[in-house]
Amino acid sequence: MGGGVAVALEHGFDRPVLPAILLGPLALIATWLALALGGDIAWRSVGRDRWRSTTGLIGEGLVVVAGVLDLLGVGPLMELCAVAALVHFAIRLNGLLARTMANPSLLFPASFGVLIAVATLLLKLPAATPPDRPISWLDALFTSTSAVCVTGLAVRDTAGEFTFFGQAVILGAIQLGGLGVMIFGSTLALLFGARLSHKEHVTLSNALDEYPAHRISRFVWFIVLTTVAMEMIAALVLLAMWPGTDAAGVRLSFLDRLWHAVFHSVSAFCNAGFDVTGQSMVALRSHPAPYLGIVPAIVMGGLGFVVLEDLFRRFVRRRGRGGARPRLSTHTKLVLVTTAALLAIGTAVLFVAQLRTPGTPLGQRVLDAAFMSVSARTAGFNSVPMDSLAPGSEFMLMVLMAVGGSPGSTAGGMKTVVLAVLVLAVVSTVRRREEVEVFGRSLPESLVKKAATVAFGLVAVVSGAALALDLTESAPFDALLFEAVSAATTTGLSLGITADLSPVGRLIIICTMFLGRVGPLAVLASLIGGGGAAAGTYRLPRDNVSLG
Repeated sequence: MGGGVAVALEHGFDRPVLPAILLGPLALIATWLALALGGDIAWRSVGRDRWRSTTGLIGEGLVVVAGVLDLLGVGPLMELCAVAALVHFAIRLNGLLARTMANPSLLFPASFGVLIAVATLLLKLPAATPPDRPISWLDALFTSTSAVCVTGLAVRDTAGEFTFFGQAVILGAIQLGGLGVMIFGSTLALLFGARLSHKEHVTLSNALDEYPAHRISRFVWFIVLTTVAMEMIAALVLLAMWPGTDAAGVRLSFLDRLWHAVFHSVSAFCNAGFDVTGQSMVALRSHPAPYLGIVPAIVMGGLGFVVLEDLFRRFVRRRGRGGARPRLSTHTKLVLVTTAALLAIGTAVLFVAQLRTPGTPLGQRVLDAAFMSVSARTAGFNSVPMDSLAPGSEFMLMVLMAVGGSPGSTAGGMKTVVLAVLVLAVVSTVRRREEVEVFGRSLPESLVKKAATVAFGLVAVVSGAALALDLTESAPFDALLFEAVSAATTTGLSLGITADLSPVGRLIIICTMFLGRVGPLAVLASLIGGGGAAAGTYRLPRDNVSLG
């Protein structure tokens, strides 16, 4: 921790708080202490027993080399060691809590809370904002929550009111929030040769929508490698296509274009919606970059890693005799069909609703409708000025935001599968079927109940947030409702009232974004803990009620 503090003291202020001659030794001492306290170094020993792990041997060697280079005036290795020690400490803490906590389900929401707190402190550093535009604690908390919860709502312009350091903090928060802190920590632990305990497997399984615990390690690797690959591909596409000038006509250097490409690729795949253009994709609505770089990244990020893994096995790997490919699971089929239907319906409705707005060519209308239909599924970018949306478009966007992405993805909302299961339940009821059926399979009744509970949880959060905002804000209720839906589904689209919210209104949105990312049911379950196992040991007498 001390090493990270030393780096923050040196780079987080316009002028170092401590003399440079003290910052280097402080970072190195803190790095060594982190290794010793983590049990990687037996500091009292001198022989072979001194290093209890490969990390301790390599880490102490790097500390010595970094100390020598720091004396020679070469500082980057020292800073990298300090940051690596901070990450290593976080990994150990993550594993320790997962193994020792009486209620490990608390670790999931707590990890997001800790990341939000760290990002808030970093955004409060003077180097994160221009000297003449310091950020308040509330705005720093709002921005960090929006980034960690991959929402995209902003009370300050990311492009103009944050420095490169501040934008980098936001990007890091988006990446960690999109992946999940526990997944990131577990991957690094596996990278350093550690083995996850059974309790850690179970905790990750619960965080990943009850993915089979015995395959968690491999799945975590798949998540991280897929994320890196998809974001790199999107960044290369955007770099090749990004225009050479910004919206104001100022020429962009190669490094500027590279930063734009990397930032927006991560923001798109994580369905975050943050941008460093100053006006989202409005200025690029007639340029191919949003449609060939941003849209595919949003779609792939919103499908869910379970679906991506299933598609990878189906179309990349061959299994079985004669090279036969495995079939797609019912979950994958349901996600793909529902996603395609939502994109088609959303595009059609938005196209028709925007026909009343004059001055836009037909081809551009189609592109705008398609982009907004994709982005409204919790990504948060917009290619159409939000103040030019027709009432029908606003309603359709709220519907798409409420549905969101798919289970196990970086997107929010109640999820595509929840909508599909509820629709199938209605169809089964109308057809007087005893079971919910799809693709020649029947779905368990417990799954239908869970889908209804998730949908009810989202409606409850949106209703509570909208009512609270109506009591504290003076904006029209339709704009407040839109804001509440956007926050609860971690989308980030807004009708322009975010920056005008009162302090109480901003706190309401902060809480709504957190609940939307972690999930109200997950928070409730983590607070209540176990104890429901005995519910299936008895049955009450059955009775009937009238449904009208």
